[in-house]
Amino acid sequence: MDSSKPDGGIGIKGENGFWFLPDGITSEDLVVGDEVPDFEAESTNGHFILSDRVTNGPVLLYFYVVNHGKTCINYMALMNERKQELDDLNVSLVHINPESLENHRAWIRFTGSPYEHISDTGQKISKAYGAIVERARTQKILGYTNRELFLVGTDMRLKFVWRAYDPMDILPMEDVLEVLNREIGSS
Repeated sequence: MDSSKPDGGIGIKGENGFWFLPDGITSEDLVVGDEVPDFEAESTNGHFILSDRVTNGPVLLYFYVVNHGKTCINYMALMNERKQELDDLNVSLVHINPESLENHRAWIRFTGSPYEHISDTGQKISKAYGAIVERARTQKILGYTNRELFLVGTDMRLKFVWRAYDPMDILPMEDVLEVLNREIGSS
């Protein structure tokens, strides 16, 4: 993992067995209706600019901790199965985490992912969106990128957000598609 991340020496252990980041470490959380931060980054498809991408339709940003984790492998398979439904809604699903582009390319080969992956090695994007692990069952991932979904509309406003309480949590793809159909399918 990236050496610029917290060293695992931070955090407070709660009575429920979770570790928590001390207050004030992450940014304010975005809420539905907020204008989202625009960003530019390198991706597996080239240079990515969010404000340019939304001109083609809504973008679903998927933040997650690390490539090659068991939860991520299983979730990727579920996402791959539902690719046509995302395409039918004209939604671009873009994956973001601190892995390098080289690691993302290996991940794409391993999983068969048809999606674009953004390298956020310094976690600038994750922090701007508040997509940071604030609680976890293990202290070592506190401060890393959390599993979160943000639906960005063509107006650069947040249409939907889901944040994992624990980075191992996922939002079932049926629920993701239900939200997308409600938020996009009717417009």
